[in-house]
Amino acid sequence: MNNKFAANKQVSVLQNGVSIATDLLPGASSVYAGLWLPIGSASENSKNSGLSHFYEHLVFKGTKNSSAFQIAKEIEDLGGNLNAYTSRDATCFYIHIAKEHLQTAVRVLADLVMEPKLTSSDFAKERDVILKEIAAIEDNPEELSDDFFHKAHFKGCGLALPITGSLKSVKNLSIDEIRKRQKSILEELPILVSIAGAVEHNELVKICKKLFRKKSGTGNQPSIAYSANSGVEMRQKEVQQATVLWGTSCEGLEAKELRALQIFSHILGDGFSSRLFQNIREKYGLAYSINSSFGNFIQKTTSKKNLAFFQIFFATEQKNMERVADYIRKEMKSFLRNGFLKQELEKAKQGIIGSYKLSRDSLSSRQNRLARQVIRYGHPIDISKTEAQINNMEADYIESFIKKFLTSSKWTFAAVVPKGTRNLTFSSSITA
Repeated sequence: MNNKFAANKQVSVLQNGVSIATDLLPGASSVYAGLWLPIGSASENSKNSGLSHFYEHLVFKGTKNSSAFQIAKEIEDLGGNLNAYTSRDATCFYIHIAKEHLQTAVRVLADLVMEPKLTSSDFAKERDVILKEIAAIEDNPEELSDDFFHKAHFKGCGLALPITGSLKSVKNLSIDEIRKRQKSILEELPILVSIAGAVEHNELVKICKKLFRKKSGTGNQPSIAYSANSGVEMRQKEVQQATVLWGTSCEGLEAKELRALQIFSHILGDGFSSRLFQNIREKYGLAYSINSSFGNFIQKTTSKKNLAFFQIFFATEQKNMERVADYIRKEMKSFLRNGFLKQELEKAKQGIIGSYKLSRDSLSSRQNRLARQVIRYGHPIDISKTEAQINNMEADYIESFIKKFLTSSKWTFAAVVPKGTRNLTFSSSITA
């Protein structure tokens, strides 16, 4: 990315603590606007599990200025899209709309979190909807395996809890807890408005000063407790195949270490040309889906450190589950012993940087990346610096770090399996 792109990213902070970040893309015909609350299910406990997700749902039931129908109609009549999601580390409301309707988009987003009605009757109706959503997850092996992985790997902290909450916790939530969350948003929690596209920064700052004047202040950004565990978590269901997540996490990785993990993940399981896909899917035909991924959370841990995770996902027949796991272990051991194959590192670097270049054409990707960087670091990161860091990574450093990462981490194997599957004896360690 050249200096022109870097110069187009700006961040301002209002006196009441509302942060405003923009990524100007000259020539864009639209804007992608996000309103971020840097808090999610990881900040909850077993009693209020699902609170952030419930809040995200309930604000769409109407504000003091607009009904639920009016909120949706105002954006959709302009050809825009309005939605939201809750994750383990954030709650995000977002709108994609033509550039001439920027002020409308920001007004609607501000209205949702500044002026929600939060009535008892809406709360009762939406709870029934969320309970149905939780029940539906029971029919989705991929979502279930992800929940089981977090439950086992992060046992003892909020990261272990499902984003939606459980049937029990949601039934026990009260409207008073939702209203308490609303009070904390107005008085304590940081708010970030992040917009990519045809947006003029100073104009947006003026708009936000008016629309967020009810925000009275901001405290410290919430942190998350962290604990990691190894082991096996399996659930038998009426399914035809096993759906598996095998992974680990690590606290305190520096930027260079994250890049090393990214390159390793790309080689191991990112795409059709990766080692896992070529061997397990193409050579042996043992799995339809198999991939690896890595990432890090917006929120820092209570010890003020970054928290990253690495996972391998696959779906296969129950009879092949352990065989696939053995082949995955074999590929990781091969890397520990032999490192990169000829030209493998350079191709991985080229592939990762190429994907970054493609993401520059996506306003959604630009807005998301900008928001996560501002929340995590307090400022945007010039993507050209990230690309240079990837290009400058040396094989010896990556191989040394990955060897330490794979052999010292606590690994968790989580799976949704067909009924009748025998208990799995599975070693959670990785050795060369």
